[in-house]
Amino acid sequence: MSNQELTDMVVKAVFDACVKLKYEITEAEVAASIAAARPEFGDIASSIAFNLAKKMQKNPVEIAAAMTAKIKTNKSIETVKATGPYINFSFGNKIFSGTVKDVLEQKENFGKDQKQGKVLVEYPSVNPNKPWHIGHLRNALIGNSVSNIMEFSGYRVERQNYINDLGLQVAQSVWGYMTLPEPQPPEKKFDHQLGKQYVEISKQAESIEPEVRRLIKKMEDRDPAISVRAREICEKCVQAQLQTAFDYGIYQDVMIWESDIIESRLFDKGIDRLKNSGILEKKTEGEQAGCMVVGLDEKEFPALKSDAKVIIRSDGTATYTAKDVAFAMWKFGLLEKKFKYKIFAKQPNGKSIQTSVSKGKEMEFGKADMVVNIIGVEQSYLQHLIKFILKRLGHAQADNYIHVAYEKVSLPEGSFSGRLGTWVGYTADELLEEGIKRATAEIDKRLEKSGIKNREKDKIAKQIANAAIKFSFLRMSHNKQVIFDWNRALNFEGDSGPYLQYAYVRANKIILKSEEAGIKPGVSADYTFSLVERQLIKILQQFQSVVEKSSNDFQTYYIAEYALNVSDAFNRFYESSPVLKAEKDEEKRTRLALVSATATVLKSALGLLGIEVPDKM
Repeated sequence: MSNQELTDMVVKAVFDACVKLKYEITEAEVAASIAAARPEFGDIASSIAFNLAKKMQKNPVEIAAAMTAKIKTNKSIETVKATGPYINFSFGNKIFSGTVKDVLEQKENFGKDQKQGKVLVEYPSVNPNKPWHIGHLRNALIGNSVSNIMEFSGYRVERQNYINDLGLQVAQSVWGYMTLPEPQPPEKKFDHQLGKQYVEISKQAESIEPEVRRLIKKMEDRDPAISVRAREICEKCVQAQLQTAFDYGIYQDVMIWESDIIESRLFDKGIDRLKNSGILEKKTEGEQAGCMVVGLDEKEFPALKSDAKVIIRSDGTATYTAKDVAFAMWKFGLLEKKFKYKIFAKQPNGKSIQTSVSKGKEMEFGKADMVVNIIGVEQSYLQHLIKFILKRLGHAQADNYIHVAYEKVSLPEGSFSGRLGTWVGYTADELLEEGIKRATAEIDKRLEKSGIKNREKDKIAKQIANAAIKFSFLRMSHNKQVIFDWNRALNFEGDSGPYLQYAYVRANKIILKSEEAGIKPGVSADYTFSLVERQLIKILQQFQSVVEKSSNDFQTYYIAEYALNVSDAFNRFYESSPVLKAEKDEEKRTRLALVSATATVLKSALGLLGIEVPDKM
């Protein structure tokens, strides 16, 4: 039984007892009273007696005792006891052995759901004129993990990267690359070269503005020579950014370029739809005179100074809001426009990433049932506005337009600035390089004891560094700011990515030794699980409900904390319950089954975070 099934069973038992005693309470109130019991008292507890005591003006201890007398035990519920005002339920051994068997049978499918529909996740959408800094990395890691969680939940997931190759920053970088001499010595990666060049160009932004503006106009008008050259520069930068993504095990399905959206006239179609929708009003006076605006609801936007948002300027040009609404409509398949695509790169996971192009092959991207945008919290207003306009247009899909907002990553001394170049030294590439260096040093300390061979060291060091970095980001709620610190991110002790990996390696080592000894896992019907073992199994039972909560809330830290709980519980089990040295055969086989079940669930949880498990540590 899953944790939810066990909880539902207890809720029904408590509610039925209330009905028998003619206590006025709802099933929802009973459900809200359910929590984990203290281990020495049971497995699940209900505090419903407190609610009833307030309503009935009675002693909650007496109410709990009366209810306990009305609840019958069964094959699943072994005992029901009132401990003060709490009703404690203990489950039979069959429930715990059943969970272990379920994991062994279902293997990597344990905890999976079968939700229907297509989810489009957009991330990280970094401008093609710089390397990823660690702020961009947070976006990419969240997007990758959310995509993993949605896939595990049963959805079909499209991982999409939006490339804005027509903005001011990109135009400045294109101008700089076409005008300035190549730095000597050249950077190892092209995105680093463009990024550092952009920092220098920003210092003279005012003096070069007329030239850059002329370049933007040519790029937007699709000037044959300029647009082709600009695209080449941007694609070269994206190729370098993708190498960073691959180093972190981040892969995608498709890239949509703004220049291709312009060329396909998708924005024009969307804007025409807006103009003809009847939701726009033309202002005749004031600052917005001549503009077409959408009226805003004070309840939806209480902090706004104006009650209207400009969609079409007085000169007839569309605002970015209008373009974003049009693109959102395309994502949902509400604008019948097919882009053309070709393969941009082969990825290390064996799949190709497609890119939109002016001449290529039509493919079915977009047309999602749910759109999830991983975008910084500073764009919350704009994302809310897009959703609001979709609703005003009468599109039911608006309810499935999701903004996963995340706070910035800062240095102890302040936040990043692309223009000022404060990201230099804090790129995702440099972070991983430093992580590998530190991981290698840790491996060297334990080389003889770990059994790691020199030829394996580089691969394992990269896996450990990735785990350290990913866990430090993904264990935080997205709405909390990350103050990045090297030592904290790359801590190889408890509460870290490497700690979770080590728990898996420890379990896997037991499994490998059992195979060598010819011992097979199997749950004995006569085996009685200890308190420590029951606690570990109860955590395994929670996996599906944790994944479902993560899927519903688009949060990764639930999975990160869950993986920590599994690792902590397994380490307590490891210290208290000998497996291969157990005296009885039934103990060996049953405990080995629990080790295998734990390894399976922990590997799945880490996989949702994008963390690989090494064979040795």
